[in-house]
Amino acid sequence: MRTMMVTPCSQDMVFSMSDPDAPSETEFEGIALRALGCIYPQYQCIVFGGKFRFDGEYRKPDLAMIARDRSHWFVVEVELVAHSLDGHVLPQIRAFCYGDPQPDCAGIISREMNVDLGEAQTLIERVPRAVVVIANKRRVEWEQSIRAHQAQFLSVSRFVSRSGQEAFEVDGALLPTKESLGFGIYNAQDSMIRFQTNIRLPDGSVQIEFISNGTSLWRVYRDKRHTWVSKETGRPDIPDGAHVQLVRTLDGRISLKL
Repeated sequence: MRTMMVTPCSQDMVFSMSDPDAPSETEFEGIALRALGCIYPQYQCIVFGGKFRFDGEYRKPDLAMIARDRSHWFVVEVELVAHSLDGHVLPQIRAFCYGDPQPDCAGIISREMNVDLGEAQTLIERVPRAVVVIANKRRVEWEQSIRAHQAQFLSVSRFVSRSGQEAFEVDGALLPTKESLGFGIYNAQDSMIRFQTNIRLPDGSVQIEFISNGTSLWRVYRDKRHTWVSKETGRPDIPDGAHVQLVRTLDGRISLKL
């Protein structure tokens, strides 16, 4: 049995690990929700049962974790390792990784996050998402199979003190593979893209990849109201008034998307 102690030393601060096989899936979902909400305060963790369509079938996840800065989000599947990896878990993961979110996804996010439907739809359609499986135990074969689909694997354990106080252990870490830096509008007359002033770009010269133009250097500067981005040489092939998005990958590459 695993035991954890938190200082100052007293019997009320000694936590013993709960039986990971005891909770039902619904009970374990609640444990995962409490643990993730505490350990990752930079995310809003919600119950999320929006449908994803893949290979003609509809599948629903359990939770969603949405970055409070709206830069990325996770579709979360909560599983007990007693379930079938090939028969249940992997079909779920494939649906969430490669499937199409259905209209009810935006409605649920709008309701649970108390945001308007348009903001929820933008999150679903434009903001990078990743998939994570939260299990009640560590399983190497699960982790290897899940990572083959570029999804992530974490396990959550619950500990309880003599007084009934809870503690959690999360084995693994959430790693966003992509994140949205923000949305802007292109002005063809000035050959500049206007963003909100707080977009996470450094002032000065930045390398940005644009599919139709390859990778080039762009100049970033700010005034009191906006951040302005323009190519250092040449004019970008972007329609006037187009809404554009900047996306950064885990390795730091920045790309521009229409």
